[in-house]
Amino acid sequence: MTDDKSLESFRSSLDANYEWPCVFPFKFIVPKDQTIAVLDLFADDPVQSRESKNGRFTAYTMEMQVHSCDEVIAIYQRVARVPGVISL
Repeated sequence: MTDDKSLESFRSSLDANYEWPCVFPFKFIVPKDQTIAVLDLFADDPVQSRESKNGRFTAYTMEMQVHSCDEVIAIYQRVARVPGVISL
């Protein structure tokens, strides 16, 4: 979501597929050395995790109550600042 066109496309897709407010599933693949940085962003929310076979990455799923597509986008942008994280 680096440019305005893809951001608008993502925003439109969210609004077309979700009714706000709702529980939204966030999924990230996180390098082992960045685990704490990502988990700190979701300190109050339940998190499910699954470690990769080689142990270098962990997949995290968080379900959060959000009120708008803008809130979803803001969360993805915060997590994108953590090096090496892949957002799904």
